[in-house]
Amino acid sequence: MKLLYNNHHQNRTQRMAFAGLFVILLPIFVPNLFEPLGRASPTMLSEWNAPKPRHSSLLKIALHRQIPTEQQSELWSPLVSQGWRPCAESTGTSSLPKKSRGYVQVFLDGGLNQQRMGICDAVAVAKILNATLVLPHLEVNPVWRDSSSFADIFDVDHFISSLRDEISIVKELPSEYSWSSREYYATGIRDTRIKTAPVHASANWYLENVLPILQSYGIAAIAPFSHRLAFDNLPTNIQHLRCKVNFQALVFVPHIRKLGETIVHLLRHPPGKLQASGTEFHKGRIGDSEVTGAGKFTVLHLRFDKPVILVAVKPKNWL
Repeated sequence: MKLLYNNHHQNRTQRMAFAGLFVILLPIFVPNLFEPLGRASPTMLSEWNAPKPRHSSLLKIALHRQIPTEQQSELWSPLVSQGWRPCAESTGTSSLPKKSRGYVQVFLDGGLNQQRMGICDAVAVAKILNATLVLPHLEVNPVWRDSSSFADIFDVDHFISSLRDEISIVKELPSEYSWSSREYYATGIRDTRIKTAPVHASANWYLENVLPILQSYGIAAIAPFSHRLAFDNLPTNIQHLRCKVNFQALVFVPHIRKLGETIVHLLRHPPGKLQASGTEFHKGRIGDSEVTGAGKFTVLHLRFDKPVILVAVKPKNWL
């Protein structure tokens, strides 16, 4: 009886060993059987079907391609005007109204591009209403939580000086209106807040809906304000003013400009030898004459579309 049990146990062990060997060798002899599994998840089986780069040949050609010097120079040369004229050209005459009708506040959300467009629209709305613009308030972005203020990004003095012949701009409200703040409007319904501005509203909408509040209270706060002014059917001087704000009045603060110039310089003239310290590298490379010529670089534009934002801001316990 004991002998029969030992033979049975030995045979079972051998069968299990053969079964394990079969499972290990099966992917080698029949790889197509495990191809879907290999793509589905990074398990041990997926190592047998490691993904191969589909564009390796194109990448290899791009890396070894020799770009003519003339073509490199053309890449960085100014674009041909093709008959286009700058829309922000100054007329040389002041159009600043003699008396302001009150103060306009705007609260801008979104990314830097949306906030920049909102600043251009805010100046245009202040011009339409003959009002004084309070330096726009930049909301804290809920995705990347940037708390930078207008003064942290843009040169405030240059902004005010560039538009002094167009509208009046103040850095902060006078003491009599100091109560008009973001916190004030977040705690209740206020008569001085306009939160029903439609997307791409016309100039007439502001004259009909915002101007009466200015005349009654001396101040109007518009929030939200993203994309709240139309692009079409506006007076030519308002469109020119928008252009002037975007291309002349909005200038980055010096340290941001310097960083941008450094990046562009490195793209145009890659250094032959990198310094050990990244800080020293940024400080000392712009004036460095030891360059190897223009190299290859890649521009990656990351967009925050709605599904990406939803994933980024939802609580961790949702995952």
